[in-house]
Amino acid sequence: MRPAPATRTSIDVALSLLELFSAEKRELGVTDMAGILKKKASTLHRTIKVLRNRGYLEQDGHRGKYRLGLKAFELGCVYQNQSSVMNEAMERMERLARATQETVNLAVLDQGMKEIAYIAKIESPHVLKTDIQTGTKLLAHCTALGKVLLASLEPDRLKSLFPARGRLPTYTAKSIASAEQLSRRLAEVRRDGFSTDDEEFRTGVVCVAMPYRDVNGRVVAAISVTGPAIRMTPARISEVKKIMFDTLA
Repeated sequence: MRPAPATRTSIDVALSLLELFSAEKRELGVTDMAGILKKKASTLHRTIKVLRNRGYLEQDGHRGKYRLGLKAFELGCVYQNQSSVMNEAMERMERLARATQETVNLAVLDQGMKEIAYIAKIESPHVLKTDIQTGTKLLAHCTALGKVLLASLEPDRLKSLFPARGRLPTYTAKSIASAEQLSRRLAEVRRDGFSTDDEEFRTGVVCVAMPYRDVNGRVVAAISVTGPAIRMTPARISEVKKIMFDTLA
């Protein structure tokens, strides 16, 4: 028996509310949520109250704003513990972190395929290091991790995601800005087996990424070594690539 439309709508609203929160948007007021979702604040109050009572949202007693609650954290931990990709990749990530002394990240494509989601990180021991947090989502075509993952997709899928006409959103002046440029870069990634991000996401940050494959050889995630440009010189990048090929091959 199909669920009633009202039930589907209420569930959809609840999930949409939870998905508003991110590393960049840690706290939101009801007015903020209503504005982003283009709904009246009065229509969201009941759902927000249920999420708060169930522990998925917490409210700041002084400012009245909401943030993700303990229950959301608990579900995230369940995902981490059951994720075979993450569990199997961590050992190699730890080896890379020890060998390079730089930050090592693990990411997957988000459901929409145009963004990546960072799902694990091992921080560099250096004081000067990158600060991308687990849970952050970034445009895939502007990151080394994302380009590795996009390169594994079928050509028809890529064409539907990135139509030939029009410009792509960018983070810096070095970001890939067109589907044609992206297509050329992805061809290089397939040929070389790795991707780089030379200040394409953030000025002063350089990254090298390679695919992480399951036992069947399918690309299921990507692993990167990231550091400040002042340390990630061309010679150092060559060293890092060798370490990564030896570790991830």
